[in-house]
Amino acid sequence: MTTETLDPQIAARQRRKRLIVTVIVASIAVHFIGAIGAGIWIVARYFLPPAATFEVKKEIRIAAEEREHRMNMAEFDAAQPKPTFTDKMSSARPTEFALPDLPLLPVDTATTLDPSDIVSDQLSALAGAGAGAGTGSGGGGKSGSAVSFFGISDMATRVIIVVDVSNTMFDRQPGKFHAVKTEVAKLIQGLGINTLFNVIIYEGGSVAMFPEPQPASDGNKAKAAAWVESVDGGSDKSGASYKSKYSQMGTGLYEGGGTRTDTALKQALSMRPSTVFLITDGEMSRMGGGAPAEEEDRKKDDGASSDITEAELLRMIKDLQGKMEQPARIHVVHFLTKAARDEEEKVLRSVARRNDGRFQQVKAEDY
Repeated sequence: MTTETLDPQIAARQRRKRLIVTVIVASIAVHFIGAIGAGIWIVARYFLPPAATFEVKKEIRIAAEEREHRMNMAEFDAAQPKPTFTDKMSSARPTEFALPDLPLLPVDTATTLDPSDIVSDQLSALAGAGAGAGTGSGGGGKSGSAVSFFGISDMATRVIIVVDVSNTMFDRQPGKFHAVKTEVAKLIQGLGINTLFNVIIYEGGSVAMFPEPQPASDGNKAKAAAWVESVDGGSDKSGASYKSKYSQMGTGLYEGGGTRTDTALKQALSMRPSTVFLITDGEMSRMGGGAPAEEEDRKKDDGASSDITEAELLRMIKDLQGKMEQPARIHVVHFLTKAARDEEEKVLRSVARRNDGRFQQVKAEDY
């Protein structure tokens, strides 16, 4: 067996070659392991929630200079509203002077109004406000008067009272119509001087006491009370119908025959009220074969009658309310002179509900 002996130089070159290869492989392995570790760290950092850190910053405040402070305060004071003063002339001793003459007023067209009514009414309003009690109306101030009619209360500035005076209101419960007169008079007497009012009665047509709502002065209240008290009716008093006596009492609006609730409400809403009180026993009809209300100006009466439908009445009221700046509240009192009919009650409830009003049933026999 022979042993081959390598040349020392060749052996040295081989050792260097192996060392270089080893270094290269080790370097590649280290870089590969490092890349894998870096990838794992990056992925873990992406999925793991970030660690909470706390940082305290030092806040530096510089005190305002005194001059700048004074300028800021002066600017603030300049932005505030300034008080206003009214010059007032006063004298230390009595002197002679004359006030300018008042302009002449058309007294012939003015409404009868006692100045003492205004003074006493305003004093009552001040007294009520100072005591912190009362209705809040001041007896007819800006909010109007506190009014009540058969248990329905409201605040009103322009009140129209609409009263059914058809035969059935008198004949079915004789003598009970007096309760209606009493409640109407009570409502009127409670009005303040700055509140306007009117009364309308109707059967085959409607009649208003005044052409336009009038101030609730003592004089006008007395006239209204006497006017309402004089109202009478029934089948045995045909001479006291709206065609004769009633039309002479006030301003008439004639639209055929029957029981014209539509005509009365049309006249009431034409006066631009804030509040309407309607009292009726529920029956409403027209004479003339059932022609629409707007065609009744022919004033015909051929003996035939037809009911005024709910849809027709509500449509008419809606059209009239739409022409007003502020729609009126319409309260309805169902004065039962007999057992209530469902269809009549339904119509009256709808009139109140659709016009922001209240509905109240009252039995005539309870009065």
